[in-house]
Amino acid sequence: MRQGALPVGLLVGGLLLTGCGASPTTGTAGSAPDKNPYAAYESLTGKERTDKLLADAKSEGGVLDLYTSNTDIQDLVDGFQKAYPGVKVHAFRANSETVLQRALQENQANKPQNDVMDTNDLELRALDGQHLLHAYKGPAEAGLKDTAKNLGGWTAERFNAFVVGWNTDKVKAGQEPKDFADFADPKWKGKLSVEVGDWDWYASMHTYLTEEKGMSPSAVDALFKKIAANIKVVKGHTVQGELLSAGQFAVALSVYSHTVDKAAKKGAPVAWRPAVEPVILRPNGIALMARPRHPAAALLWTDWVLTEGQKIIAESLRIPAAKSVPGYKDPIPAGTTTYSLSKTAETDTKKWNTAYDALLRGVPTAG
Repeated sequence: MRQGALPVGLLVGGLLLTGCGASPTTGTAGSAPDKNPYAAYESLTGKERTDKLLADAKSEGGVLDLYTSNTDIQDLVDGFQKAYPGVKVHAFRANSETVLQRALQENQANKPQNDVMDTNDLELRALDGQHLLHAYKGPAEAGLKDTAKNLGGWTAERFNAFVVGWNTDKVKAGQEPKDFADFADPKWKGKLSVEVGDWDWYASMHTYLTEEKGMSPSAVDALFKKIAANIKVVKGHTVQGELLSAGQFAVALSVYSHTVDKAAKKGAPVAWRPAVEPVILRPNGIALMARPRHPAAALLWTDWVLTEGQKIIAESLRIPAAKSVPGYKDPIPAGTTTYSLSKTAETDTKKWNTAYDALLRGVPTAG
């Protein structure tokens, strides 16, 4: 299960480090187009903009090609096609590493195939560094949280929250974990899990403990080493949630809040509140491709996802990027300490990926 996680992370890291230059293994993936494919729409707003985009989307063939790692993408596709039945969405869904690699390979071959990308922040920044994205500056920006905007060539459409989740059959009421450091206790041996690719979560937790809690880096390293002695490794957050629900382990240290909430809604014995602090927030975003085959459809989709689509994102128990969504209640309890994905994870990708891989070396696999 551990094989293959590090090379993909290092690929992303190499792309982030090289920025506008070539990837360490494949050369420059693309370059900005000579003409802005979205220029005809940038001054339009309101009904005039929507009508023009819809008419042109139909003239393009009534198709949108979307690459995504969003497991709830079908809810958005259904909502969009209900609003605009004249536009058919072709969605390719895979994990974030796969959609990144596919887009890079196609652009290297000078045959870009998608109009919009919907995936994690690290992959989006890697694509942006290769000149493959076009920054969205549409009217929907005004309704977004500040943390969702001005991210370069992409915009956050939702936020994933890394939380500590537990199986309530394994962890009885009154015995819920309260402090992250408690997981170093040998009583948790074999009862904890982490996801194999969550080096960014690890980087953020490590940075939080040093910069916010005042621990020395060596003390944090020692803490994680003790915790690692108690864990099992899982590949994939969906699998992690399923195994937690099934009682394969008692606690997941880096599970998504929406994964736990959805399982609990279906009757699974899982919970994550009261939250073990901090809750780590990671933006997941939407991006217009710089060389789309269907630019009008791409803009129509992006406008919709960042406005009406935010309701569907909230209904999927995700954290929307919009400042206000009717009927939405923030799943993170008031007063809970949150921490945004650490900047050090963005700038020292290779360092943290390598450190996380070393931490998990020899750790057994769950399931």
